[in-house]
Amino acid sequence: MAIKLKPLTAGWLVLIIYTVGFVGFNITETKSLMKSLIWVNLVITLVFLLLFHKKWNKEFIIASIVVGVCGYLLEVLGVKTGVIFGHYQYGANLGFKYWDTPLMMFVNWLLTVYLTRQIAEQVTKDPMLHCLTGAALMVVLDFFIEPFAVRNDMWSWQNGIIPIQNYIAWFIAGFVFHYLYLKSVKFTINKLSLSIYLIQLAFFIGLYLLNK
Repeated sequence: MAIKLKPLTAGWLVLIIYTVGFVGFNITETKSLMKSLIWVNLVITLVFLLLFHKKWNKEFIIASIVVGVCGYLLEVLGVKTGVIFGHYQYGANLGFKYWDTPLMMFVNWLLTVYLTRQIAEQVTKDPMLHCLTGAALMVVLDFFIEPFAVRNDMWSWQNGIIPIQNYIAWFIAGFVFHYLYLKSVKFTINKLSLSIYLIQLAFFIGLYLLNK
């Protein structure tokens, strides 16, 4: 896909968006607006990322859809049964819900797996270590997302406690998705991936520390 926007410029734009969000979540007058735009930010982030994906072939499209759909269905089962991640329910700030699960979870799983796969590929070429690295990066990000999500009505946990089961399930699911994604499609490094992951991580760590 030929585009004029350079990765460095796109990275700065993403950083500006997340910086505005960071400030907005710490100002009482704008916090409500920021909450309502959470799902919009997810979509924008994925669009920016995919603008710099180089090999748009059938295998990539199908594999990416499968990752997103499987992630979404896993969340559906998680909400309905409480067996996978623990007992939780979604709030109002992730947009339209079907089967009590926001459709944005398709975007969230695809975005997270894509980002961490890209970083894992730069760390190791060994398939097993790749999957372990990718899954670990997903859990690290989720660890800092969880408090933010609970505070901002993205989802809530039974008794207000985030169970260790959630992180174990994320790691196992992440490992499986990375393995399937790695085996089903090959693609080159997306120059925006590491920047977006680090920006997201810094965003959630910053809010985590400010709200401890």
